[in-house]
Amino acid sequence: GKEKTFDPSFKGPIKKRGCTDILCCLLFFVFILGYIVIGLFAWLNGDPVILLHPTDNQGRICGLNYGDLDLRNKNNLFYFDLTRCASAATLINLQCQTTQICVSTCPNTSWTYFPDVAKLEAARLSHTSHDCDFQDIQTIILSGKCAPYYLPYAPVVGRCIPAIAGKVGICINVMTLCHPAIYTFGTINTTITYQSLLDGTAPVKLYLEARAIAENIFADLTVSWYWLLGMLAITAVVAFLWIVIMRWVAGIMVWVTLLGIIGVLSFGVWYCYDEWNRLKTVAGSNTTIIAVGFTTNLSTYLALQDTWLAFLIILAIVDAIMILLVIFLRKRIQIAIKVIEQSSKAIGWMISTLFYPLVTFLLVLIAVSFWAATALFLASTGSPIYQVIDSRNLTSLPNTTSLHGQTCDINLWSNSTHQYYLNDDVSCVFVKYGGTSIFHNNVIWLQVVAVFGMLWIVNWILALGQCTLAGAFASYYWAWKKPQDIPLLPLYSSFGRSLRYHTGSLAFGSLIIAIVQIIRLMLEYADNKLKTAENKVAKFILKCMKCCFWCLEKFLKFLNRNAYIMIAVYGKHFCWSAKEAFKLLMRNIIRAAVIDKVTDFILFVGKLIVTVGMGALAWAFFTNKFVSLLQAPTLNYYWMPIIIVSVAAYFVAAGFFNTFGMAVDTIFLCFLEDLERNDGSEEKPYYMSKSLRDVLGKKNKKA
Repeated sequence: GKEKTFDPSFKGPIKKRGCTDILCCLLFFVFILGYIVIGLFAWLNGDPVILLHPTDNQGRICGLNYGDLDLRNKNNLFYFDLTRCASAATLINLQCQTTQICVSTCPNTSWTYFPDVAKLEAARLSHTSHDCDFQDIQTIILSGKCAPYYLPYAPVVGRCIPAIAGKVGICINVMTLCHPAIYTFGTINTTITYQSLLDGTAPVKLYLEARAIAENIFADLTVSWYWLLGMLAITAVVAFLWIVIMRWVAGIMVWVTLLGIIGVLSFGVWYCYDEWNRLKTVAGSNTTIIAVGFTTNLSTYLALQDTWLAFLIILAIVDAIMILLVIFLRKRIQIAIKVIEQSSKAIGWMISTLFYPLVTFLLVLIAVSFWAATALFLASTGSPIYQVIDSRNLTSLPNTTSLHGQTCDINLWSNSTHQYYLNDDVSCVFVKYGGTSIFHNNVIWLQVVAVFGMLWIVNWILALGQCTLAGAFASYYWAWKKPQDIPLLPLYSSFGRSLRYHTGSLAFGSLIIAIVQIIRLMLEYADNKLKTAENKVAKFILKCMKCCFWCLEKFLKFLNRNAYIMIAVYGKHFCWSAKEAFKLLMRNIIRAAVIDKVTDFILFVGKLIVTVGMGALAWAFFTNKFVSLLQAPTLNYYWMPIIIVSVAAYFVAAGFFNTFGMAVDTIFLCFLEDLERNDGSEEKPYYMSKSLRDVLGKKNKKA
């Protein structure tokens, strides 16, 4: 494209501008309205509580009144046979393959059923199965209406879980679990052992252990939260100081690093040559690598001349490339350093820009929370749906058909309204909530729309932040006298312009990113489904598509970021801004590449120093290394506050340095525009700093 020409009316971000991409703006608002309607409909018809509370085989929530069956005093869920919860079918169907009923209290005694002693036990103990009131134990056990055994149970989040502890020597009245106990349930012989019960309760055991750890962590946070907040404040101060001192140390850091890399590579070249030369006098070292073949003993390769010769050639080539790059790109590296220094000064004059990421974070949190709530309500809409679960091995049952996965009527399947019937390994169980209306039949698509809406809105919020910051930093660059000519409240003014005039353009750019992201999510879903498939070609094509769309998303984000800068400066629509930004960068492709890599390096070092430094400070404090100055609180896990501080420090530093990166990108584009528009004459003076003009060998002529 053609270079920019001088425009005497251009003095920085355009003040008089009109609305851009109005159709996209209208589409965005219509979509948000529809998104809200979906959310309201889901909230009116759904109840996420049912996803959290225990639910019996008929989809009824324990603790509620259903008219014909009052479960208000039955808040716990009792499993007839927990050993069947450890099966693969449970993981596939998300349903334990055993009868589940609501009970008022969990059993606190032990009992087991054996056909040959059932009546003897009934007579001796006058026992009735829990929550059942029948006289013939054998009949009701064989019909599957009552549990064939139970142990002392304890309620855990509304579920009755065996309180198994200690050694493998737990007895159940007449028989013990020290030896396998076999009972007949319908036509299936089931072996109950200590290990089978452990397998069945393993997920709950894991939950209990995690809950104990979580309780200890929560206790630690209650006594250390103010120290954590203090360290996060220190993190913010350190990140701010790092950005400020970039105006003095950026050049030193970059040149020391580049010369250090060249020095290390040069030393490697010398060392490889020395080893190769030494091995000339060693017998057997002239054997080729091909003759040695493959071996896991690396010392075998290090004893060969060919190995060190290969290292020598590779390092020499890389070293030569680095030296040539530094020699021929030294001027562009200097430009990148000066742009970074100017960005540091811009943030120093507009400190409020460092705290704008908090606004972005809050808006993103609201958008994600709305989506999460809508998704939960959508998942809990409708009436209980039951499906046949058939876990039999049909290959061993010829001429047998399976109804697995088909819907079933629990009332027809059951012998009565209040009891449940289990026929061998085939059962009619509750699987989800739904219905037959248009709304319920399309819940999965509504979930997809909700995810897409969340992605679109989140990307729009990020775009709003980038456009706002770009407008503020552009105001700094195009101020003739800094800081006197910087507009009053530049961040607030830029935010108002972006929101008032360019909501449509930001929606256009974020829509493109959201479409690519939803396609990537679908590809991830397809990839997960194909993990067990044998079609290698399909897997390969899918991997290639995932890679291509990942690259496409990265490129579009780069293009959008620069388009938002042009929108903030010129107030034009999205397509014009993206085209002009891309052409401007292509005309200065080498400069753009250099400043991109130099900035990435500066930001990486900054994040690394802040994160590692705050992690080290947290470790020193919570392990009482500063006991003479400060006394750390007593904790159950001293490592948890250290992890929290390190992770939080990274995100705080990322927020600060992302703002810094936006400043660098904006000032760099403005610098390129300045070079093309102006020539340093009295009529067309450069707006760039004197240090940048010195690097380029340019001057402004004085009047």
